Amino acid sequence: DPVSSQLGLTVHRDGTLLLNGVPFKAVGVNYFNAFARTLQNESLQDTSYRAGFRYLKARNIPFIRFMGCGFWPKNWDLYQQHPTKYFENMDAFVQAAEALGIGLIPSLFWHHSTIPDLVGEPVNQWGNPSSKTIAFMRTYVNQVVSRYKDSPAIWGWEMGNEYNLVADLPGENNHLPQITVENGTLAFRTKNDKLTTADISVAFVEFARAVRQHDTSRIIITGNANPRPAAFHLQSAGNWTRDTKEQYAMMLELQNPDPINTFSIHHYPDNALQYFENKDATLKDVIRVTMQHALKMKKPLFIGEFGAGSTTEDASNVRKSYFELLEGIEEFKVPIAAVWVFDYPPHNTDGGFNITPDEGAREYMLQAIHALNQRLK
Repeated sequence: DPVSSQLGLTVHRDGTLLLNGVPFKAVGVNYFNAFARTLQNESLQDTSYRAGFRYLKARNIPFIRFMGCGFWPKNWDLYQQHPTKYFENMDAFVQAAEALGIGLIPSLFWHHSTIPDLVGEPVNQWGNPSSKTIAFMRTYVNQVVSRYKDSPAIWGWEMGNEYNLVADLPGENNHLPQITVENGTLAFRTKNDKLTTADISVAFVEFARAVRQHDTSRIIITGNANPRPAAFHLQSAGNWTRDTKEQYAMMLELQNPDPINTFSIHHYPDNALQYFENKDATLKDVIRVTMQHALKMKKPLFIGEFGAGSTTEDASNVRKSYFELLEGIEEFKVPIAAVWVFDYPPHNTDGGFNITPDEGAREYMLQAIHALNQRLK
């Protein structure tokens, strides 16, 4: 179908990112819980995202990345017990975005341990194509992608959030997923709840194949952060030796395997001076090196999160770091990026990353994106 194959974001064979068939570059926002807030019993009728969409539209913010699911197992209760209501809420969300021309990049399995917990399997079953975890993933992908594939609001499909950061971490009893039984997690963890690069690669490939059964063209995204500065060494030797640029590029490929047709990183001030052996790469250096490899591999780069908050930075440096990131995105021609985070009150205090929808102290961040999007047009 030539019409639907042009909808949303697609990749030209030369690696150019297209929107509705036309070359495209833009910066959007993470509107993390815009949909998830409609899943709690006390807020099933919540449509506060409508005001948020209007606020973004007025500021030339063309798209959002968001959690298209529940975070903890218990946040999947509505989906499992009242699927009709769940999809009514999602329909209303997608229709509100369509009405304003806001693009949507839903992340469908945000938290890496949630689906294994829901089906009662160890987390490493993401690496087993015949597991209950993968079967659950396929079912949800089939339902969501088949339902919305003809919506112009859907720009692409993302699997989850930063699965690569939990891959290959050393020690049998270290770095295990969080236990919070009241949120529906399993009550104990073992070494089988750890993931390897091989496991996440299987999960990403199976996710992409499931998407492609219904949507032959839109971009598919892992949702990964940058490979860790020692990702190659963790995977190959179980130690924290810093990787070379070549090893970084190799891990980008391993962690974003075909048929995933994009590279995904999340880039923050605390990445500065962490990367590439003893070279102490700046924030811009990391963008440059990643973009060089993305161009070589003909996979558009999505900086799915970037931003600056006071946890990583002295408050006076937040603005400086933020503009350094934005300048890198523009200078190295990153096709698509999204700031963290819009209208998420828990991040008012936790590091001060929240950009409030009331022309608050971080409004300058949206104004800078507005101006950049004008230039990119």
